[in-house]
Amino acid sequence: MRIRAFAPLLILVLCTRLPLAAQVLDDIEYSVAQVEELLDQATQARSDAERYQMAELALTIARDLRFDGGMARAYLIMGQVRARHGHPEEALQFLLEAEEKLTPTERTPSLVSNRRALQEVYTSIGDIFFQEKDYPNARRYYRQALQLAPANEQLIEKIGDAFLQNMHYDSAEATYKTLINHFKAQGKYSELLQVYQKLAAAYNSEGNLSKGLFYYLAIEEVVERHGGPMLRSVMYNNLGKQYALLNDYERAITYFQKAELHCQWTTCNHLSAIYTNMGVALHNTGRTREGLEYLQKATRLLEEQGNRGALASLKHLIATIYLSNRDAQHALNYNNEAMPLASSTQQYDLLAKIYRSAADIYYQLYEYDKAYHAYQEYLRLNDELRRREQERQQRLEQQRALLHAAENQIKYLLIRQNIRELELQNARYEQDRLRLQNENLELERQRQEKEVQLLLAQRETDRIRLREQTLLALKARNELQLAAQRLEAERKERIIALLKQQEQIALAQRQADSARMEQLRLDQLFQQREQASFRRFVYTVGSSGLLLLALLTVGWFLARQASRRLSAQNREIERQKMQIEEERRKSDQLLLNILPAEVANELRTHGYATPRFYPSATVVFTDFLNFTSLSAKLSPEQLIDELNECFLGFDEICERYGLEKIKTIGDAYMCVGGLPVPNETHPLDAVRAALEMMAWLEQRNQTNPRAIFREMRVGIHTGPVIAGVIGKNKFAYDIWGDAVNLASRLETLGEPGHINISGATYEAIRHHFRCTYRGKKAVHNKGLVDMYFVEAPLTP
Repeated sequence: MRIRAFAPLLILVLCTRLPLAAQVLDDIEYSVAQVEELLDQATQARSDAERYQMAELALTIARDLRFDGGMARAYLIMGQVRARHGHPEEALQFLLEAEEKLTPTERTPSLVSNRRALQEVYTSIGDIFFQEKDYPNARRYYRQALQLAPANEQLIEKIGDAFLQNMHYDSAEATYKTLINHFKAQGKYSELLQVYQKLAAAYNSEGNLSKGLFYYLAIEEVVERHGGPMLRSVMYNNLGKQYALLNDYERAITYFQKAELHCQWTTCNHLSAIYTNMGVALHNTGRTREGLEYLQKATRLLEEQGNRGALASLKHLIATIYLSNRDAQHALNYNNEAMPLASSTQQYDLLAKIYRSAADIYYQLYEYDKAYHAYQEYLRLNDELRRREQERQQRLEQQRALLHAAENQIKYLLIRQNIRELELQNARYEQDRLRLQNENLELERQRQEKEVQLLLAQRETDRIRLREQTLLALKARNELQLAAQRLEAERKERIIALLKQQEQIALAQRQADSARMEQLRLDQLFQQREQASFRRFVYTVGSSGLLLLALLTVGWFLARQASRRLSAQNREIERQKMQIEEERRKSDQLLLNILPAEVANELRTHGYATPRFYPSATVVFTDFLNFTSLSAKLSPEQLIDELNECFLGFDEICERYGLEKIKTIGDAYMCVGGLPVPNETHPLDAVRAALEMMAWLEQRNQTNPRAIFREMRVGIHTGPVIAGVIGKNKFAYDIWGDAVNLASRLETLGEPGHINISGATYEAIRHHFRCTYRGKKAVHNKGLVDMYFVEAPLTP
């Protein structure tokens, strides 16, 4: 019914505006500049009512002037006001009319100002659809706006938000990555944290907790560098909650303690949430008493703040913990305290849970009637909540349908109005054409008269130019004669100067010869004096040397005795030092056999190794064919010898190509390139190592007919990973992330004797290796993934 009533309303609006304009503008003349000034005042108005009234007046004036730009801006302001006041259909009508006025045509080319206004129109329409939860149409208009402003960060974020709300998380992530790179380059860390937080929350709601942890760790990296105590406290609390969701309560408690410590340095509004999370984590580790103490602290804080809604949830949580510990009486007390709080704050979903807990509590207390009535109330509230949610969804669907119908109806009416305007314009164009034709005939007559005048003027100009050229030729001949005379005079002057220079050179040469002879005589006299002085010096030094020799003999004897004692002590010290160095070398070698050199150095220096995020690394998985059936036929000693020989060969290959061996799982061998020291060649290194592993296995099969494992599969993928040390007493270096899982899936979906790589790895190596495209293959939890077989290196 609402859709049918809406169409006459639009027709009425479109048909009654022109008479209104005639009444308002009767006997008054306005200009385009005045319309622009009025619209600027509307933009700066303090209230929406004043803004709407001024935009409506500007629209009326712009219509009378046929000023499309002014009409478009007025429609835009009026649409934005109506959208803010909860009238999406009227807002959509105004915005679509603004779009029609701003859309460039052959008659009205696109202007820079029009492009900016059209971008704002598309953004506002997208916002309306976003508010009505029609996310596909919201994305459609956001993309149209983005085509007009490709580098607009807000539009890119709005598109990502629409994907996120529509639960298309991978598409949202791909959209946000552009923003992430831009924010990192520009140092916009607060905006970067908002994007990371959105992705982490989205993947948590999807149930992909490991991906949520990935983004929370990225948040931690940014906050550790650029955040203050308040922001760090919030970050540590969120990371603790994430580890609690992953059932890693010990690590969650560590982060909650960090959050609580940072709140000692600043005022924290979320301290009650930290206490609550800490209490739940302690309870889940079996330390219920300590957990309840933290929950009591949170209760006191919420009571001081007067936060009845959060207090209701907390008291129900405490009741649940007491109930899980079979303490029904305390559980009943807290549950009864939570019930009026939830009712007064209208938290009906929480109230339903409280009644459900009451039923369980009364059941433990053997009060079955009260348990039955509580459970009946729980069912009633649950049905009511379900009914309200269904009604809400129905209202949303109806609103979306109305918006779609309104959009189509408005566009239809605008098209009809444009057709009428085009017919009027065609009539005006015909009148203008006849007028221009008459003007062209008059211009043609004037052009012919001007051509006759130009011909006469050209003839006179040619005569004057010929006279000027004759005079210029005579002037040039006289100037050439003068130049020749000047050149001859300069040549004679140069000859005279050259003769004077030669005379001066001969005089200088004679003076230099006499000076040289005097210098030789002085040098000979100086050498004779030096030889006499040297003989006197030799006689003096000889007598002094004999006395010094006697003193040195006595000193040498005493020093030799002391040197023997020091040599014995030094030999003993060196022997002990060599023993210590040998033990230290053995210890370092054992640590390097377990961990990479960089991680081992960090452990020796700091006593711990911090996990690191690597934005790009290449993971390699190998697996022998028919391992289960073959291993059943071998003794344990034969199986170990066979695997040991193969894995030793793989270890040598990894070392040659700079890959890091991570671990072996049965017959699976896992290694990675690009860490712990990042590099740019890790995809090429990984593929070359995989090819050499295949060649090594084939060579072994030819030289050893008794080899058991004769075929294997290899899977390779390039992507981001987290690497670090796990464990406390027995260290183990490992990597985590979706890239690891996808590399394992690629190995499983590969074929014996082939290296199966992903599209990401192919893009990195395609200029160096010949590959065969396998198509898109379905991968569990990943959808369709491009896969390739590596055939051979490309010849240069």
